[in-house]
Formats: sequence, C-alpha cells, structure tokens
Amino acid sequence: MSNQINKIDEQIKKLEREKKIYEHTLSKSNRKKRTHRLIQIGALSEKYFDLYHNDLDEIEKIFHQFANYIKGNKLDKHKRDKND
Repeated sequence: MSNQINKIDEQIKKLEREKKIYEHTLSKSNRKKRTHRLIQIGALSEKYFDLYHNDLDEIEKIFHQFANYIKGNKLDKHKRDKND
C-alpha cells in the first residue's frame, strides 16, 4: 500500500512539473505575441504620424493630444470590448 502511495506522489510531482513548464511556455508565448504587436503598433504610429524625429516624451504628448478624439470617433467596426 505504501508503495502505491509513493508512486502516486511521484506522478503528482511529475504532473505539477509539467504544469509549471506548460504555464511558463504559455506565458512566454503570450509575452512574445504582445511584444510583436507593440512593435508593429509603434512602427505604424511612426509611419502614419511622421514621428521619426520626435523623442518619446514628444510622442507621448502628441498621442495624449489626440487620444480622446480617437477614442470617441472610432468606427463601430473597429470598436472592441476589453474582453476580446
């Protein structure tokens, strides 16, 4: 009986390690996707708003200046819930 319990304990530990590895892999994948998306957004912003020669502080001020306008005037087809 004790031998069976030890085997089950080992299986539990093995599954817990596999779970941690899977969660880490998933987290790493999500981080990579987010980083890629942010780089694309930055590149598009730089391109369409001609921000090549502005520093980060100036860019933030420009975005802040137009943020409410953009949020309030998005086309319905571009509006998304935060859960999407």
